Amino acid sequence: MNGLGAIACGAGLNDSLNPFIFMTCAFFIAQGFWFYKGPLRISWFRWAFVLIYVSGFLEFNFGPGQLLIFKKEFLFAARVILFCLSIGTFILGGLFLKDWLLMQRGLPVKDPVQDRSGAWVNNALTASLATGASGILLSALAATGPMNRYIMLLGNESLLRGQWLSVIPLLLGYVICSMWPLWFVWAVLSVKSLRPSMLKIICASVFFTASSCIILTFK
Repeated sequence: MNGLGAIACGAGLNDSLNPFIFMTCAFFIAQGFWFYKGPLRISWFRWAFVLIYVSGFLEFNFGPGQLLIFKKEFLFAARVILFCLSIGTFILGGLFLKDWLLMQRGLPVKDPVQDRSGAWVNNALTASLATGASGILLSALAATGPMNRYIMLLGNESLLRGQWLSVIPLLLGYVICSMWPLWFVWAVLSVKSLRPSMLKIICASVFFTASSCIILTFK
């Protein structure tokens, strides 16, 4: 079991340099800008986003959700959606970079995401629906990316043999390890003394990375 655990974690680290996890990181950052910090607790929605993403990732890669993944219509739609998301992410990255340049010059800056999202996200029900929908959508799109074939085989064989519960820890280990870029972003965003200018340049770099990876993958 220890050997399988090491293989699962190693496979997760190997698959972590995945363009789709960078898109997830971009959405994770944008989520904090969309939700106001007043009546809404951003931390709860971030936890909800991650849990929904992880459970959806397991469902679409190792569960019945694979019936959808293998359909040509879904794969075509996924390519279109991802390309559109990458274009939007690139634009937001440019706005973050522009804000960083303005900050360097000491000029006033408006939030490039919150100003364009409107006050509609300042509602618990709407925020919950947006969090759930984005988590499920991104997990489904991520399932179209590169996967470690051994881990996929292990998960699906265990499901067919009725050993789903016994293999869950291994699959969770794989998913958690493959999401290390997200944990890194989470840790950076949790630094309370982070300067606004540094936050803007970090956001810009993450958004540019995500959009570039998707565009290069689906060009």
